[in-house]
Amino acid sequence: MAFWNAKSKESYVETETVAVPAPRNDPPAIAVVAPSPKPAASVVAAGAVVSGSLSSPGDVHIEGIVIGDVRCDTLVVGKNGEVKGNVISEIATIRGRVSGDVRARMIQLATSGSIDGDLTHAILIIEEGGQFEGRSKRSADPLAGPSIETTHIEEKATAERPAKKAKAPAAKAQTSAASETKAPVANEEAPRSSLADALGDAFAVNA
Repeated sequence: MAFWNAKSKESYVETETVAVPAPRNDPPAIAVVAPSPKPAASVVAAGAVVSGSLSSPGDVHIEGIVIGDVRCDTLVVGKNGEVKGNVISEIATIRGRVSGDVRARMIQLATSGSIDGDLTHAILIIEEGGQFEGRSKRSADPLAGPSIETTHIEEKATAERPAKKAKAPAAKAQTSAASETKAPVANEEAPRSSLADALGDAFAVNA
C-alpha cells in the first residue's frame, strides 16, 4: 500500500565545537653568560726569596720573602712570610711581617702579624697581639691614591729640600763679613808721602 503524502525524514548530523587556544607570544630567550674563571693564586713558597716587584690580577699567598712592592687582588702573608716593600690590594691579610705601607679596602692584622708602615684602608681589623707601628688613615676609596712610584719620588724630593735651605745662612754670613772688612778702609785718611813729612804741612802733597 503506497502513501503518496508521506514526507521524507530529514537527517541531522551532530557536530562538536572544539576551542582552539590563540597563539601567545613567548618572551625572547635570554642568553646566560658564564662568569670568567678567576686566575689561579700565585704562591711564594717557604724558603723562596723574590727580589723585585710582584703584580698579579688574582690572589697572592706569600710564605717566603718578597723584597719589593706587591700589587694583587687578595694578599695573604703567612706566619713565616715577609714583604719588604709597599702593598696594594683589595683585601690584605697579614699573618707574617710587612715592612712598608699597606693600602687596601680591608686590612686584617692577625695575632702573629706585624706591620711597620702607614695604613690606608676602608676597614681595619687588628686582632689581639698584632703589632702595628705607623699611621692609620681611613679612606672611602683607598686604592685611588698615588701610585707606589709617585710616593717614592715625593719622599726623595722632601728629603732634598732641607739641604738647599742650609746654604742660605752661609752665603749671608760671607756677605756681612765682606762688608765689615771694607767699612774701616773707606773711613781711613789717605796716607801722606815722605816729601810732605820733610817740608811740613804747608807743602804737603797728597799721594
